[in-house]
Amino acid sequence: MNKKVTLRNERYSFLQVLLTVISVACLLISNVITSKQMQFPFGLTMTGAIYIFPVTYILSDVFSEVYGYRWSRITCYMGFAMNVVMVLAFELAIASPAPSYWGNQEAFETVLGSAPRVLVASLSAFVIGDLVNDRVFRRLKSKHPDDHKKFGIRAIASSFFGEVADSLVFIPIAFLGQMPIESLVQMLVAQVVLKTAYEVIILPITTIVVNKVDKYERGA
Repeated sequence: MNKKVTLRNERYSFLQVLLTVISVACLLISNVITSKQMQFPFGLTMTGAIYIFPVTYILSDVFSEVYGYRWSRITCYMGFAMNVVMVLAFELAIASPAPSYWGNQEAFETVLGSAPRVLVASLSAFVIGDLVNDRVFRRLKSKHPDDHKKFGIRAIASSFFGEVADSLVFIPIAFLGQMPIESLVQMLVAQVVLKTAYEVIILPITTIVVNKVDKYERGA
């Protein structure tokens, strides 16, 4: 039997806590690197978050599939709270006076400073996108509550709708007026397509992770 820690009459396994930490860490990292805009072939423009943000949706599917809808929502709220703490820490560090010999203040502000609109866009998009992802997954999961049948369909469908909601919120709020409308639309479509394709490609790995996590939690 796998050891679990009991806190306030609830039981959490080491693996459950570890995956939650990884999910929150991926969210924080993606929000730091999202300000970098990258040029891809065929004129596509993407943000730096494309590399790691989809992991949060994959883990959200794992949480919903193995630990249930409630835990998936809890991880979302944890990520939201830690992102606020991170931003406040960055702003405090930026506002603190630097010694005269340190010449990297401007670069530090550029990389870690958050424009209010980007912060609002990021937090709003994450909460709304993750909520849509979880709601779609929960609805599909209700048809197979006791097994992992059609997990792939649930994972891809929920992530697709979650990514659509995320992009529809984040990109207009963060970049409207700062780039041509055509480029903005291309970025929106490209992010949904590439992030969904990302999950499709690694779906076999996600399925293995779900099965391994479920086996671990059952003590099999």
